[in-house]
Amino acid sequence: MTEPDQLAQSLRTRHIVMIALGGVIGAGFFIGSSAALSMGGPAVIVSYVLAGLLVWLVNSMMRDLSALTPGRASFLGQIRYALGDRFGFVAGWTYWLTWVTVIGVEAIAVTSMLTPYIPVPYAVLELLVLGAMTAVNLLSVKGYGEFEYWFSAIKVLAIIVFSGIGFWALGAHSIPVKENLFSHGGVLPHGLLALLAVIPTVLFSMGGSEIATVAAVESDNTERNIARATRTIPLRIGVFYLVTISLILCLVPWSDVVPGQSPFLLVLNRFHVPFAGLAMGIVILVAALSSLNSGIYVTSRILYELAETGDAPSTFLVVEPKTQLPRRALLASVGASIFVAATAILSPGLIFAVLVSLTGGFMLFNNALLVFGRLKIMPQKPAGAYLALALIAMAIIAMMIQPETRSQIEMGAFAIVVILLAERFLPRAKRLQNNAP
Repeated sequence: MTEPDQLAQSLRTRHIVMIALGGVIGAGFFIGSSAALSMGGPAVIVSYVLAGLLVWLVNSMMRDLSALTPGRASFLGQIRYALGDRFGFVAGWTYWLTWVTVIGVEAIAVTSMLTPYIPVPYAVLELLVLGAMTAVNLLSVKGYGEFEYWFSAIKVLAIIVFSGIGFWALGAHSIPVKENLFSHGGVLPHGLLALLAVIPTVLFSMGGSEIATVAAVESDNTERNIARATRTIPLRIGVFYLVTISLILCLVPWSDVVPGQSPFLLVLNRFHVPFAGLAMGIVILVAALSSLNSGIYVTSRILYELAETGDAPSTFLVVEPKTQLPRRALLASVGASIFVAATAILSPGLIFAVLVSLTGGFMLFNNALLVFGRLKIMPQKPAGAYLALALIAMAIIAMMIQPETRSQIEMGAFAIVVILLAERFLPRAKRLQNNAP
């Protein structure tokens, strides 16, 4: 039986920090923030503070658990250690399904961006995109880390440049900041309920920082790298989200933001920044490729980890001797993502819609498991954990209020029950045998 330490341990601290950073800054930040701005108005900054607080608290839970969980453990291993095999099973499969779906969605997004420039059939281009990112991940774990490092560096640089332009515009132009904030329906144009309703949109754009705990298992010092990555979350959220969103709100009226169109590009065009459209197109493409890259990586490692504990077929434990990669787990995850992408064409209103709807509930469920795990094995100083649970409950209530997101909670809850039943009736002896050395 393949042992866990046969995976490579070639990632370095700089890789882990940038992987965590890239997880927080996704394509949803550069485009998806438009929906939050148009719904919440100037007071949307409160929604960003609350969502950012939840992300920070959950990362704090992971940091605390990593110090108490024996061995080299990802967040999934932390949940299993704290709450037992049953919740480890459910957390693993819900997380795997979430990221398999994200890979399919991001593959569609990248293909759509490249279609005007590459004259090949859509399906062929989509396979080429997935094939290229799969090849990157098949080279070596360090190859994945290097690509993600530079993808994240480009995103960070884009935000720094945008912030610099924003502060320059505030100093060099007579911008009616007060009018932009208060004269287009007020600070709360759609009421307090809108601030609650926008939290899920903001929260999902911040998801992905937990990938660092998975990658840290293949680094030179798992516990230290998890601690360092999770410790910098508040700074990242404060600088990258709150500063940039505040700048957008000051520089242009929130009512000019169009959902589905980048508010960053709106600001740059408003001040006639040359090549703004091309630059933002490249940044958004890089952000989508980054999600693809990380998705392929994390799904393969989660499937490998599930196989370690007997929760997935033992064939996914096979590690290639030369590259020290779980090649079968990687290819199976990519294959599942191709199926997800295909359903967008073959069954967009049923299978694909259901898969996408599941991701929201799954994300909140796994966050809650981390908090409950922290409370169970480290009950002292529980205030942060209870606050995190309150924010998760707030996000669930917000999703239940909105008709367009209510189904995500309902279908997510149903799917979690199904996965729990699958774990319950899975032959226990077979699982234990698979997990034996």
